[in-house]
Amino acid sequence: EAAIVAAREAHALAQTEWCSKLEAFAARRKTLQEEFNRAEQKRLEELKKEKARYSKECAEREEEFADYNAGIDSLIANLDYGAVEAVENYFTIVFSRSIYPEFFPVLHEFNFEPSTAELCLRVLVPPPSELNTTKAYKYVKKNDEIASTMLSQKARKDRYSAAVHQVALRSIHEIFEADRRALIKMVSLEVGCDATDPATGKIGFIPLAAVAAEREAFLEFDLSAVVPKITLEHLGAALSKNPYVLIAADRSGVRRA
Repeated sequence: EAAIVAAREAHALAQTEWCSKLEAFAARRKTLQEEFNRAEQKRLEELKKEKARYSKECAEREEEFADYNAGIDSLIANLDYGAVEAVENYFTIVFSRSIYPEFFPVLHEFNFEPSTAELCLRVLVPPPSELNTTKAYKYVKKNDEIASTMLSQKARKDRYSAAVHQVALRSIHEIFEADRRALIKMVSLEVGCDATDPATGKIGFIPLAAVAAEREAFLEFDLSAVVPKITLEHLGAALSKNPYVLIAADRSGVRRA
């Protein structure tokens, strides 16, 4: 009988402990559920905000691209009419994609004259003083150093003159090549640099090449086989006798708008 009573008491105690643990687990589960619900609510609110932000960004991008495309459509339409602003905007894009070496930056200034279908272009190249005159580098073992040799005066002169002539021819080619609508019938071009004029001592633009080229005649040239200086002379260009020492070209005989 005592054993039965002891067993019953042990069972009751175990049952009490079980119920206590069960209540604790239930309370813990309730706490975790509440924490989860709060975290989920916060996540949903943040997700809602992010969706709204993303939708706003998408709308702004769509509006931006719509405006951009409308601008392109307007540019194309106005190009068809030969509108001055559209033509100049178009060639601004063309020249912005005319890539030259970092050590030889080239700038373009131009305006379009619709009455004559002429593009008047001024191309600024670096003056000779800004260009590197190093011919080569070599390692000198005896001194454990890198030595350089300089270009001769004639080589400097020839290289700079060739660069001026090539820029002139390239610039004309870029205009006619990009102008698929044949809006430009004539290009009047000056290539030069901003520097101190040895003739006057004043700083300003020094023209080193000036030329006018008609579209139909120029497009007949095979530029892969020409010598730029001879081609410019064929076009009646005024060329500096010595660009390297900044002797200005005589532009008096060159057609200008």
